[in-house]
Amino acid sequence: MATNYSVYSIPIFFMMNFIPHAYAAILFTGGSPKRFDNVNPKSSATLESFRKRTTAATYARWERAKAAHHNGYENLPLLVAAVVLGNMAKLDAGTMNWTFGTFLVLRATFILSYITVESQTWSALRSMTFLISAFQCLWIILKAGNVLSS
Repeated sequence: MATNYSVYSIPIFFMMNFIPHAYAAILFTGGSPKRFDNVNPKSSATLESFRKRTTAATYARWERAKAAHHNGYENLPLLVAAVVLGNMAKLDAGTMNWTFGTFLVLRATFILSYITVESQTWSALRSMTFLISAFQCLWIILKAGNVLSS
C-alpha cells in the first residue's frame, strides 16, 4: 500500500502562498526593509506613497503579487476540506497523492502566471490553472461524499 502524503499539501500550499507576499514586499521596499511601515502596512497613505514613487509596471506587478497571495489563502479552505474529507473516506493513497501533487504544481503555475503575465491572451493560463485546481478539490470532495454517504 502506498503512503498517503496528501496532508503535507496543506502546509506546502500555505507556504507557497507566502512567496508572492514576500515578493510584493521586496517590490514595495526596493529590497530595503526600512522603507516598509510595519505599524500600518495597509494604510492608504503607505500605498499611495508607493504608487507615486514606483513605475506603473512595478506597481501593477506588486498588485498582481498581492492578488496571488490573497487568492491562495482564499482557496486554502477548499484544499483543507478536500484533504480532510478524502482521508476520512480513506480514498486511495495513489489518488490522493496524485490529486494534491498536481494541485500544488497547478497552483505554483497559477502564482507565477498571476505575477508575470501582462497580456489578456496569456491570462487565460492563470484562469485555467485556477479552475482545474479547484475542480480537483471538488472532485475529491464528491468522491469522499459518495464513500461517506454509503
